[in-house]
Amino acid sequence: MGHITRHNRQLLVLALLACLSFQALTADVPPGQAYIRAGENGQALLLSRLGECYAVTPAHVIGNDLFATLVGGYSDKPQGDADLLQTFGYDLSILRVTGALAKQCGGPLANVPALDSLLSVRGAANVTSVNEDGSITRRNVTLNDVGLLYLHLRPDSGNELFKGLSGSLVLVADNPVGILMSVDPETGEGRALRYDRAIETLRPFFGLPGGSAGKAVDKPVPNAASAGLHATVVSWSSPPIGAEYRASNLTDKEDKNSIWYAIPDKFPLELVIQLPGDRAHKLDSLRLIGEGVTPGERLPRDFEVLVSSTGQGNWVPVINGTYFKTDSDKLLRFAPVRARQVMLRIYSNWGDSDAVGLSGIEIPSAR
Repeated sequence: MGHITRHNRQLLVLALLACLSFQALTADVPPGQAYIRAGENGQALLLSRLGECYAVTPAHVIGNDLFATLVGGYSDKPQGDADLLQTFGYDLSILRVTGALAKQCGGPLANVPALDSLLSVRGAANVTSVNEDGSITRRNVTLNDVGLLYLHLRPDSGNELFKGLSGSLVLVADNPVGILMSVDPETGEGRALRYDRAIETLRPFFGLPGGSAGKAVDKPVPNAASAGLHATVVSWSSPPIGAEYRASNLTDKEDKNSIWYAIPDKFPLELVIQLPGDRAHKLDSLRLIGEGVTPGERLPRDFEVLVSSTGQGNWVPVINGTYFKTDSDKLLRFAPVRARQVMLRIYSNWGDSDAVGLSGIEIPSAR
């Protein structure tokens, strides 16, 4: 082995530090992948957020459809259904995933990765995709052009790219660097949206704070708070839009058709619910009921539930999640806690500027 000079040793240390710094920036759990059938067949990336699973795929793969089916790239080939939620610029769309595949979703949306140093050297890359049978194929390509928005890929011999691969993940040294968006039918070369640009585009949808302490579970129920503890809403951060839409409607068991609508002037909105009696109750679930809220854009979107065992503050978060416009209600299960008060903190609704609303909150006592 040749003699290593002090200068070379310093260069080696700097190179190792740069490598470790990049790994730290990209150490997030990578997205999962799935085969997707909609307007066209293609590929989707799977990302989790607040206990829900989402699929990201090129909008042209969805076409005019509002529904898609998926097969996950796992040994047991989990199936999933997906409903279109939103389309974005750069030909991206996002769908909500349900079914067995949702239980094997990818990691949460990462911070915007620093890709410039990784992409500064043109060279080998891989395009990974899921086949219809759930198996995974890696195609070797050469990264031959890097722009601010797109990467251009030249397939190696025997690694042809084709139309049904749109949405595939492009990797360099096993790090996500792009999402394949199109393939030139004449040259066979691919064009991929840079992964950092895709993440930036999706951040308005995923960028709300909160760490999940539990998992939201959907389950059909009646359309009002007809069971559970006789709780009372004691404080709220935003006034109702009218006298008939006050916060007390949320726990009013006498009028099952009553609805709470509040002015969404400043998020988050907070509601504090007092449990009965002068003692703490054991809780392990809570049900949010949205049936009857119209239009659906008034429903809460992202929320968090906190409890106070003293009834004098010291709030402890127990669960957060997303309430979808297609949910008539949402049952939230969490580890048993003792509480005198419960707070519902609403971070956003589905876009209505006039009101945010629910028709009921049910708090069963744990057994």
